[in-house]
Amino acid sequence: MSTKPVTATLEADLLAYVQEQVNLGRARSVSAYLNAALERQIAIDRRADAAWKAAVEKAQQNPEEVEKARRRAQRLIEILNGG
Repeated sequence: MSTKPVTATLEADLLAYVQEQVNLGRARSVSAYLNAALERQIAIDRRADAAWKAAVEKAQQNPEEVEKARRRAQRLIEILNGG
C-alpha cells in the first residue's frame, strides 16, 4: 500500500500518549500508531454502516413497521421542538 504525507493537528495529550507508546516499543512510529487506529475506526464504521443498511432493508420489507417508525420519529421531533 502506498503512503502519502499529511499534516494533522493533534491534541497535546493525545500526541504525548502516542509518543509514549512509540517510546515503549508498542508502535513503530506515530504514523504506524495512527494508521492502526484509523484502520480500526474504519472497520467499526463499515460494520455500523452495514448493520444500519441491513436494518433498513429489513424494515422496508414490512411497510407497517416503516410507517410505525415514521410516526415515532415524527413524535420525537415534535417533543424535541417543544410540542
